[in-house]
Amino acid sequence: MKRRLIASHFLFLPGYGYLKMHAVEIDDGQVCRIFPLEGETEDTEWMPGVIALFPDGERGEWFAYLYAPFNVVSMQPVAGTRRRRLL
Repeated sequence: MKRRLIASHFLFLPGYGYLKMHAVEIDDGQVCRIFPLEGETEDTEWMPGVIALFPDGERGEWFAYLYAPFNVVSMQPVAGTRRRRLL
């Protein structure tokens, strides 16, 4: 599977909260790195909404999900928000 760099206005980490202007690196469907988005990074895909990271309790891996559309003023999903796993 191809390695992907995906960025969004907000990244949600359970137990921590929201990080503004961050990106995730996904390899084989698993998050392998998160980093602040500073300037334009080559081959980075921009996603609207919020990227949320959730752990797989059994294997210790992290997976990324896109929640869109998303109200960034109230930081809550809106009617019609869909959750899609990013691979």
